[in-house]
Amino acid sequence: MKSNLVCRFALALAGFCVFAPGARAQTPVPGTFKHVTIDGSFADWTGVPLAYTAPDGPTNAIEYENIYIANDLTNLYIRFTLYDPRPAAFADPYDNIFIDADDNASTGFPTHGIGSEMLIQWGAGYQEKNGGFNEGAINGLGWAIAGSPDSLDFELSISLGATYASDGTSVFTSTNITFMLEGDDTSYTSVEAAPPSGGFVYTLAPNPGSIAGNVPLITLNSSWEVNAAGADLGTNWLGQTYDDTQSGWSSGPGLFGYTGSPGSYPAINTALPSGPETYYFRTHFQWTNDPTDIGFVVSNYLSDGAVFYLNGVEATRIRMPAGTISYATLATGTNSPVGSPSVFGLNGATLQSGDNILEVEAHQAPASAGDMVFGLSLTAASQYPVLIVSTNLPGDQTVLAGQPVTFTSDVVGSGPLTYQWYFDGTNAIAGANSATYTIPTVLNNNAGSYSLFVSNPTSSATTRAALLTVSNTPVVIVTQPANVAAVEGKSATFSVVASGTPVIQYQWFENGTAIGNATNATYTIAPLTAANAGSYYVVVSNPASTANSAVATLSVLRDTIPPSVTSVASGPTLVTVNFSEPVDTVTGGNAANYTISGGVSVLTAVPNPSAATQVTLTTGTPLNFGTVYALTIHGVDDLYGNASSTTVYFTRDITIDGSFDDWAGLAPIYTNAAPSGNTNAADFAAIYLYNDANYYYFRVTLWTDINPGSGQFPYYVNMFFDTDNDPTTGYQPVGSEMLIQSGFNYQERNGTFNDGVGINGLNWLCLPVAPGTNFEFQISRTATFQDGTPLFTTNAFQFEFQGMTPGFVVENTVPVGGGTIGYTNIAAPTVPPLPPGNLAISALPGGHAAIVWDSPSVLQVSSSLTNASWTSLPSATSPYVIAAPGQSQFFRLTSQ
Repeated sequence: MKSNLVCRFALALAGFCVFAPGARAQTPVPGTFKHVTIDGSFADWTGVPLAYTAPDGPTNAIEYENIYIANDLTNLYIRFTLYDPRPAAFADPYDNIFIDADDNASTGFPTHGIGSEMLIQWGAGYQEKNGGFNEGAINGLGWAIAGSPDSLDFELSISLGATYASDGTSVFTSTNITFMLEGDDTSYTSVEAAPPSGGFVYTLAPNPGSIAGNVPLITLNSSWEVNAAGADLGTNWLGQTYDDTQSGWSSGPGLFGYTGSPGSYPAINTALPSGPETYYFRTHFQWTNDPTDIGFVVSNYLSDGAVFYLNGVEATRIRMPAGTISYATLATGTNSPVGSPSVFGLNGATLQSGDNILEVEAHQAPASAGDMVFGLSLTAASQYPVLIVSTNLPGDQTVLAGQPVTFTSDVVGSGPLTYQWYFDGTNAIAGANSATYTIPTVLNNNAGSYSLFVSNPTSSATTRAALLTVSNTPVVIVTQPANVAAVEGKSATFSVVASGTPVIQYQWFENGTAIGNATNATYTIAPLTAANAGSYYVVVSNPASTANSAVATLSVLRDTIPPSVTSVASGPTLVTVNFSEPVDTVTGGNAANYTISGGVSVLTAVPNPSAATQVTLTTGTPLNFGTVYALTIHGVDDLYGNASSTTVYFTRDITIDGSFDDWAGLAPIYTNAAPSGNTNAADFAAIYLYNDANYYYFRVTLWTDINPGSGQFPYYVNMFFDTDNDPTTGYQPVGSEMLIQSGFNYQERNGTFNDGVGINGLNWLCLPVAPGTNFEFQISRTATFQDGTPLFTTNAFQFEFQGMTPGFVVENTVPVGGGTIGYTNIAAPTVPPLPPGNLAISALPGGHAAIVWDSPSVLQVSSSLTNASWTSLPSATSPYVIAAPGQSQFFRLTSQ
């Protein structure tokens, strides 16, 4: 969020009219009351009119196509389709919604002809009611978004109860809401707006009210349009504007068809000819109420099979196969007993206010030419008892352990409906409170029966108990434990890979005895002692079987190598030495065991109690920048009595750790004699700069940091770097090739503000991460642009820093008065590499040997010491196990 917002503001500062208000040509959208579930399916948008169609726009931003808007009492709903797929719409900072919540263009932040009180970006809400771009957070946004699998269709919700975090007042204060959808390119330039200016003006639709009691919408003898011509109508007949008065269609009241059992059904009112495989029916009914908690109950007479549609959306199918249904698809059976009615419920989500169409295609079953009957009634019921529609659901299932399983139900009744699934009859399953229940990973103890208890204010019912049978596959060891050689004091790990149905259990054994708490696929021993040497194996089991692994041998090698130095870091009077292994606190804490060149005395040596490999030395005189010092260590033992004797070289440097002692002795390259007076943005007092061979190090002291509630430096700070020291190239007027903004980096070498791509290998680090007035950060001298060319191309560079408010207003700039601050690299001293340390060779069982070393060095091998040709083994780690070749081999270490 921060990087996008700051970019936008800086664009405006530079003269780019990103937020020009423009003409206020509003797009009116009628209110539609609709309950929408944000789930990536769109049947519940039936009846919501198209609000706007956008022309196909640039391909470098989100490309809006069609937009729909609806609301209920709690949420505003928006659906949009796209010209091109966008797998994660609104999951990045380039897709935005601006909302004029009071429908007043003169208030709020001016953009695209509206006055935005709220911006939605990255799925979060930001206040703009006082006219600024992002003035703070929004509480209770209620944001939810879901897309279609092809990423071309999205739906989202925004809570009408959202409030401003600044004062708790409501965002939505008017029944009219104006908003617009925007898309930016990766440089945060607005290139897509729907509509282009003025926004959508949407009037919130009021709740139409509910019904009382039971209201018949279709009766058994209601009139239908019928097609029994024996022609395949495809899917066009499901369209809302389809002409069902054309040739082949006729009208009549239900019941429809013909039957050889006239006493089994109510009287046939409209006779139909025999012969067609499929018959089509359409009828209209009116609905103008709130469908919440209403049961839409169908009582249906049907001799064979049928597919039922509400407003062109499939609602259910009876005695029809799964998959795509065509004209020639046959029903899977006939009604039994003949003449018995069936009952099912319709999903009210696909209802639309006003006219609705119920569509049915009735299909004959094989050898059922003597009977075709169809007719139904539809009732909207506010007090309908719970009815188990299908006595076959939930169905019995057999599942392989480790796989998922889902139980479904078929229940109808007025709401509110409450659901509770039970295991083995009496055990209520926590959280299983919907019409379906899924076990993501089935285990053996899930075997049993599952039933669903459903209730509403008038009644309750329990479904059949479905039996879940769990099967298993035996455990198989895929990868056996391997022999391990390790040095005493270090660690050793054995591992096994096994397959089979869960739950897979492990038990490790040492020399035939079970090891306590060693019950995972891996087993680690640390620190090693000689007593740990021996044989190890694991027993792997699951409910189907048990398997023993192969036996692996642990060889514990003696530590005969003295500790080597892995790094030295120095401040003015503190030198931190890191060893390759823990050192003895007595010898490691003896200052007499350390000597520093140049007459620098070592006053104290203090082992780090929380890091046994580290010792901190205190010097009697300050160390100088740019000087290479020799540190000689003699008599510092490891924990096994191996004494070090080595000389290493170091120079005083800067460490980005949030403390500032190592900056002592460096003068600032820029100072500001007094505060600017603007206390709500980073106000720079002094800037220090230093470099070594690898990094530029910055220290920034501030008169005032940003508001602590908005974070700390470098948030809301722009840093422009002229990395080629040429003011005529890069983003003007600074000539910047790189922008660092709130800690994020962006290329600018092509002359634009944020070219939309980052910098490679900048290795940014800034500390501390808490509000204050003193910060340090680093950037790598070897960073590159995306095409691999170097970022820093000369021995000098220029820079400018800007401090901004949390409202993204630039308040403070250094240098004051314009221009840039220049820096020329100092010549970094050449420090000899650390010595490679020592190595040892230990014999192992089975004709093998282990090469052991204890420093960050590269192992090399040669077959001769005469005219030796050494081969590096860069991937070799200590101990390195080799098979004895029967001839001489020589090994050595070399510095990395």
